[in-house]
Formats: sequence, structure tokens, C-alpha cells
Amino acid sequence: MTNAFAGIGLPCLATLMVACSTAPRMAPVPAATPVVQLVDSVAWEDDADGWTVWRVEVRHGARVDTVPGVLTDELPLLVGGTRLLGLTYRQGEVAEGFAYDLGSRTLRRDSLPSDLNPFFSAPAFSPDGLHIAYVVIPGDETGYAVVRTWPGRELVWRSAAVQVPATDAAGGAGVRWTSPDMAEAWIETGVSTDEAWYRVVGSVRRRAVVSADTTRERPRW
Repeated sequence: MTNAFAGIGLPCLATLMVACSTAPRMAPVPAATPVVQLVDSVAWEDDADGWTVWRVEVRHGARVDTVPGVLTDELPLLVGGTRLLGLTYRQGEVAEGFAYDLGSRTLRRDSLPSDLNPFFSAPAFSPDGLHIAYVVIPGDETGYAVVRTWPGRELVWRSAAVQVPATDAAGGAGVRWTSPDMAEAWIETGVSTDEAWYRVVGSVRRRAVVSADTTRERPRW
């Protein structure tokens, strides 16, 4: 009995020793999320209101980059941890879109849709960077919301047109994304002397407006 158990035990002991000598596998350490911030404000000398724009700085580990040739007044969107997507501004108006690849440090500039008003449209990119939503103000005292693919600029959906006040002041429209699929736009209407807003929500997946109403509650974003 003792010899039999000894014969069985030696191979098992050898297997156990091999298993114990194997170094444990360590899970990869997740890479730190890049930190994006606006730095080095620049004032436009010909702007009586003191309007300023900013450069974009990216900190990724020990590396610090400043996106070349880009001035903006809002924080760009970080897409997938590897790409910045934003809008450049010139003299208080949206000028173009830009995409900055953090790995290759390359910058791409994209033209905005032709119906996007650089002063009134309040454009916003979807969280996944695949669409852009904004308000069209064609100049006939109407306005409506649209969503297009980005950077292809193909129309995905548009809302009904509503009356808007005749004004030269921005701030009568606001746009935001609540998910990669859903965009929400608020358009100040000119139906009366009292403040009122046309609120519309649309779906990229359904390629359509899913709800629309009028409210006197000002958007709180």
C-alpha cells in the first residue's frame, strides 16, 4: 500500500511544484484618462465686449500637448479616450469643426454645414462624435432644429419650423445631447411678448422627432 501511494504521489507532487513556481499573471493597469482643459486666454482687441477665446491643453501621463492653431470658448469633447472633437471660434462666431488625434498628434479641420449660422445655431456634437445637432435660423424669423451626421453632414432629422423673435443677440437657442441617440433643442419663439420656448427631442436611431412642445420654463443647462 505504501509503495503504491508513493508511486502516485511523486507525479502529483511534481505537478504541484510546477504550478506553484509559475508567476501569477497581473492584470494590465488601465491607462489614465487624458485631462483636457482650456488655457492661455486670448482677447480679441477689436471686441468691445472683451470676448475671449482659449487654447486647448491635453495632459496624458507625463505628456502635455497644446492643440495647434485652435482657439475656442468651450471645452472639446473627448471621444473614446483618443480623440478630441470641438469647434474653433473667430471673433465671437463658430468658424469650423476640428478633430485632434491624441496618439498621432494630428489635427483635422472640417467645414460646418452650410445652413449652420455661426452666431445663432448653438451646435453640439453627440457623445460618440458621430452627429452634430444645431438650430437653423434662415433669416425669415423662423427657426428649426436639425441633426446631421459628422463629418459627413447628411441630414438625419429636422423639426417643424417655429416663429422666432427678430433679434441680433445670440442666446435664443440651446442644444444638448442626453445620449448618443437623443438630442434636445430649445428655440425661443416669437409667438407673444412673453418668453416662450419650443422644446424638441429627436432620435438618431429612429431618424425622427419623438416629442415637441412649447413651454414658458427657461432651459436650465
